[in-house]
Amino acid sequence: MDDLLHSSRSKGNPPERPEGGFGVKCLAKGESPVVDIVAIHSLDGHRELSWTAENEKMWLKDPDMLPAQAKNARILTYGYNAATWGEQQQLAEEKMHDLAENFVSRVVQYRMSTSTPKDRPMIFIAHSMGGIILKFALLYANGHHDGHVAENKSFSEATKGILFIGTPHQGTSGITAAESFVKIYTMNGEVDQTLRQHLVANSETLQDQLADYCSISDKYITKFFYEIYKSKLPKDRPQVLVPKFSAVVPGAVNAEPLGLYKDHLHLVKFTSPEDDDYNAVVTAIVLMIRKILEDRGANIC
Repeated sequence: MDDLLHSSRSKGNPPERPEGGFGVKCLAKGESPVVDIVAIHSLDGHRELSWTAENEKMWLKDPDMLPAQAKNARILTYGYNAATWGEQQQLAEEKMHDLAENFVSRVVQYRMSTSTPKDRPMIFIAHSMGGIILKFALLYANGHHDGHVAENKSFSEATKGILFIGTPHQGTSGITAAESFVKIYTMNGEVDQTLRQHLVANSETLQDQLADYCSISDKYITKFFYEIYKSKLPKDRPQVLVPKFSAVVPGAVNAEPLGLYKDHLHLVKFTSPEDDDYNAVVTAIVLMIRKILEDRGANIC
């Protein structure tokens, strides 16, 4: 679970979310950018805080971290209402399909408003549930749903690489993917009962999505990152919440699984450029950019 003020949640207080946390925000403009990197957080997350470590290092924008190693990339982050409890809990009313369609529209509109070429490649970094929304978004943009705006097709066509980090693509240990979500989001307290029912009711939809996504997975270079360390749970023994089996899309083409020595909560939080897990993730991004630009015949210097 993303830990947006998780200490407040564990004390039973409603989370106080910062203003202006929704939509697309540019974190680093890049030097003559030729690729866009777009991050999408998970439930109970925030477009900046979810990627920020305890020492306030935010690796997506810290000048000594990703911007320094991917100088030819513009780095963006996307935020949506991800509250799973309290007065701001909206996810039971806003279906995952709706979240995905809004994600596509916001990214496409941002790129159009900044005069970004339609074919500028995009690489997505998706944490946990953000990966499920991304898959729905790519299926939608690929034309699996009728009536979408023609420009939205560019969302899929420009997508060249994906990093799924701790995304529970399928269930494990005898439980469904939806039940896996519930387990993740009860790490520091009880998840809203309406949301719990919504996730379980949509378990079949999530399984169908898995099969549909496999049919388009060959279009993207993909890295599946999974946690190696166990997470502490309030009413259960520590356990790995999204093991390798669950974090990988079975049958995905052009894909590779990679383990990170972190628990689920800290998968996308890096305290310094010396963090070995940070280097594993950033190396994957840099090599992905290089491969994408080589395939396009672009200057990668």
